[in-house]
Amino acid sequence: MMGTACRNVGNEQRSEVVIVTHTDLDGLTSAALILKYVGCATRLYFAQPHQLYAVLNKVPNKACVYIADLGANASTLPKVVKQLNRIISSGGRVMWFDHHIWDEEWIKIVRSTGTDLYVDRSTCASGVVANHLGLRGEGVDVLVRAACSIDLWRFDYWPGNFLARYAGFRGGYDWKKHVVMKLREFSGALDDEVREVVERAVSNELRVFSKAISEAVVTEVGNVKVVAYFKGSEEHLTSYVANMLLSRFQADIAVIVRYGSVSLRSRTFNVREIAKALGGGGHPQAAGAPLKPPFYIRLLSLLGIKRFHLNWCIKRISEVIKSYS
Repeated sequence: MMGTACRNVGNEQRSEVVIVTHTDLDGLTSAALILKYVGCATRLYFAQPHQLYAVLNKVPNKACVYIADLGANASTLPKVVKQLNRIISSGGRVMWFDHHIWDEEWIKIVRSTGTDLYVDRSTCASGVVANHLGLRGEGVDVLVRAACSIDLWRFDYWPGNFLARYAGFRGGYDWKKHVVMKLREFSGALDDEVREVVERAVSNELRVFSKAISEAVVTEVGNVKVVAYFKGSEEHLTSYVANMLLSRFQADIAVIVRYGSVSLRSRTFNVREIAKALGGGGHPQAAGAPLKPPFYIRLLSLLGIKRFHLNWCIKRISEVIKSYS
């Protein structure tokens, strides 16, 4: 919860103002920009795309809901649509801002619920939010450029590398909420808190890189070289770890495995097609999907034996790659 009911769009007052966003810098920046626009929110949720339907299930009727940086997943879209219909039919409103690749049929289905869906692949989600909500100013422009630099895998704007490390310094709701509130008031300059956190984050990053190199598994699938790593729950550096592994092992695809999902990164291979085949989605160079091995393998992972989980995910992804060969 985040305070009491607050100002809403178009002078309409609904019971709740809810923001649901992704967990990375682009998602947190999007939430911060939405907060600038609406004034405040009663609920703030962070989610992965495959979790969206479960989060929306928590949203009360008549709510005004803002969804940002969460693409549609083929495997969960019907459940998401069910929740959208419930919220809107009760008198609520849903605005959804995204920049991932959407099938035209998905767009039609979501818009048929009455959802105001804004999809723009030319920018990141923060850019979509800023453009459609009419947000301008030096702080907004820096945040959008920073988020796009990291999320679109350009790495061409130095504040993005600082803010991404700041946003990903810790996991958990409290830290993400703190970051969103910090970015909401961002004026364009990095303050002492951000710089101090980034210094600590870089030290931790070097440790994670060393661990990732030693634990990574490399496999050849035809002409495609795949490097995979099981990311610990305390590690929040997916794009940086993936980028490093691609370079270190001269791989075509990096697979970052988590307990219930995988993230895919590549400079040359369209990993969105792999993610889509697994029920996920994303961009050609950066995508993700829900991927759960059998219960006994997940249980072994929770007990610290992760190699079976990693190998199972590699096998599933390899099968999809072979189908495109």
